Amino acid sequence: MLIWSQYNTLFTSERGGSFLYNAMSNCLLELDQAHFDSLRQLENNPGHAEENIGDAFSELLREKHVLVEEEENEKLLQIKQYQRNCNCYGQQDLSLTICPTLACNFSCPYCFETSRDDTTVMHDATISNLVAFMQQRAGTRKIHLDWYGGEPTLAFDVIETITRRVLDKGLRLEGAQLITNGYLLDQEKIDRLNELKIDTVQVTLDGPERIHDKRRTLKNHAPTFGAIIANIDRLMESSFNGQCLIRVNVDKTNKDHFAGLHRSLSDRYSEKNVTIYAATLKDTTPETLDVHEWAQYCLDLYWQHGITTKYMVYPKNNESGLCLAHYSNSFVAGPRGEIYKCWEDVGCSPEIVGNVNDSNPVTNHDVLARYSVAADPFLNASCVACRFLPICTEACPKKRVQNQSIPTTEKANNICTHFKDYLIGYMEIAYDIFTTSQQCRALLSKTTRPLSQKGFRVIFPARETSID
Repeated sequence: MLIWSQYNTLFTSERGGSFLYNAMSNCLLELDQAHFDSLRQLENNPGHAEENIGDAFSELLREKHVLVEEEENEKLLQIKQYQRNCNCYGQQDLSLTICPTLACNFSCPYCFETSRDDTTVMHDATISNLVAFMQQRAGTRKIHLDWYGGEPTLAFDVIETITRRVLDKGLRLEGAQLITNGYLLDQEKIDRLNELKIDTVQVTLDGPERIHDKRRTLKNHAPTFGAIIANIDRLMESSFNGQCLIRVNVDKTNKDHFAGLHRSLSDRYSEKNVTIYAATLKDTTPETLDVHEWAQYCLDLYWQHGITTKYMVYPKNNESGLCLAHYSNSFVAGPRGEIYKCWEDVGCSPEIVGNVNDSNPVTNHDVLARYSVAADPFLNASCVACRFLPICTEACPKKRVQNQSIPTTEKANNICTHFKDYLIGYMEIAYDIFTTSQQCRALLSKTTRPLSQKGFRVIFPARETSID
């Protein structure tokens, strides 16, 4: 007998109409009134799941796991857990974040790095051992690097040396990202990016010039906005063949200025490979937006300004949307050769998992286990019981681990997906994006999928529509 899946959400929307979302298949269906009423009856009378629905609709409901056999959901969850474990523990490409120095030329008030005044720069022996570590961990598989800090451009020569040695050894360096404040990204460095396999440059701004220069200053409190914009201009006018990501840190004090900055930068770089996006800060200050404030802010950004926020609009599957800290072949290396699992652990001695300068580079299996096993939601009873588990991808593994040691009398980290409380709001955005896409396809005389033909249609996943 078929039953109504616990992962279904049947709802109506003033902005769209009637819909069904299933978290297990991550599918959104639009329904006419007759099909919606039929499903409402099924929801209220789950034992009569095969009555009063047509064959085509019934087949779709089975395919999307809206109607399931007894214990089918448990089996599907096991498959997702297996896929997650394969992603975590399988033979993977190497993802390595390298901090050539922890020193920084900025003095941002919200910075979580306690070691930013450490001026140590990675020396040659550590570089050699780091490259040997990469060779051992990657073998013939691909390598992706993230240059981080501190401020990595303060040790640009280390970036050049490591890259050259990796390439000289014939390792498969597929690409690299430079995460920089942008202040020292001069023409000489820009001209080297392609050769260094750097295909993404991420630069942070905190608002328009007046706002940014109150928050992201040099250590002598001098402004930085003008120099950063000039360097981005220079980057996008150069022979650099990658993309530039402009991240804007948003909190309670500058959130009202993001839309204007987004407009200004979008106009400035309209013909360039530049993406501007808002991101929330970690819980470092009272001004930080909490999960609910951030979710509502992103909804308002879309409806008031037409801006979609990275990773917020449509869910990703649990087993594929993992943080790099989950993966067995993903590490962060500090300037002394120390190895971590998480960017936020840099400079925190108890979280060091080893050192590339040692004969056995990875030795702290307690930390490794915490980030892989203890952070596994499939091993948490309350998570397994939650109907949003299949799409709960954003839970920071570090926060999951922290929650296990927080006394029950204290407030734990909110590790639940924002879709748990805001699913319908974000499905309305997804539907609006879909209908806009369909209108554009109609104008271009391309095939569309009108609702009227069958009384139901799949909105997502849809091959011709992309979100995020």
